[in-house]
Amino acid sequence: MRRAAALLGLFLLLCTAACSLRRQVSLPSPYCRGGGALVGVYRPQRLQVKSRCRVAVGTVRKVVFEAYDGDVHLDLRPVPGYEKLLADGNERVGGNLVVEIIPQDRSRVAVPQEGARVEVVGPWVEDTKHGWNEIHPAWWVSTGEIEPASATELRRVQLLLQGVEGAAEQDDA
Repeated sequence: MRRAAALLGLFLLLCTAACSLRRQVSLPSPYCRGGGALVGVYRPQRLQVKSRCRVAVGTVRKVVFEAYDGDVHLDLRPVPGYEKLLADGNERVGGNLVVEIIPQDRSRVAVPQEGARVEVVGPWVEDTKHGWNEIHPAWWVSTGEIEPASATELRRVQLLLQGVEGAAEQDDA
């Protein structure tokens, strides 16, 4: 009987200790989003999520508005300490980290100017098709101008997300 009481007491003590040791999880940025990391991304199956939310800091080397899927493609040269976000494949894009702003987010995520030093927040992914790492989609960019996607771009990406082949060509016709 004493042994059972002692075991029960020890069990309760361990349960109390385990509950008080709950790990506090802090996100790397207040701009991290809940829900699916790749919501709204065209062909998300090509991206392997390495970290659901990551911060990257660097200098914007190039800004390209992609006609096909409406993404804004940034080449970001990471500052020291952020080079660990790169993979060997990033050498094919000048040793830069690829950052993509999807059309659905362009009304709230700033598009920076080339040469700007920025902080970006979003899922850190490996693009398995190209073999490089990206922040895709970018949920926040620290500086730049809001440049909302046009109705045509939004319609095109909606068709692409629905799996309508030739969506870009249909809109151009």
